[in-house]
Amino acid sequence: MKKPKGFFTYFHHSALINHLSDAQAGRLYKAVLLYGDEGVETAFDDDQACALAFIILKGEVDMNFERYAEVCENRSKAAKEREAKKRDNLC
Repeated sequence: MKKPKGFFTYFHHSALINHLSDAQAGRLYKAVLLYGDEGVETAFDDDQACALAFIILKGEVDMNFERYAEVCENRSKAAKEREAKKRDNLC
């Protein structure tokens, strides 16, 4: 599967992020970027707030990637169907 170039973040995340300090939020953001880019999960053994936030945001990243895969698959199918119709019309 082709990997997306990024993921969405949503305004409703601010309710979660606003409960963190700036240092925690920065650490969490870096961890989410690392997870999205390389699939590496950061352990927040020393910070339960960040650990919980990471679990939630990790799920959102996974959901974004699944939707991306579905869109790619649907577009590929549609392109194949268009090409098949073109071939059928030529014969």
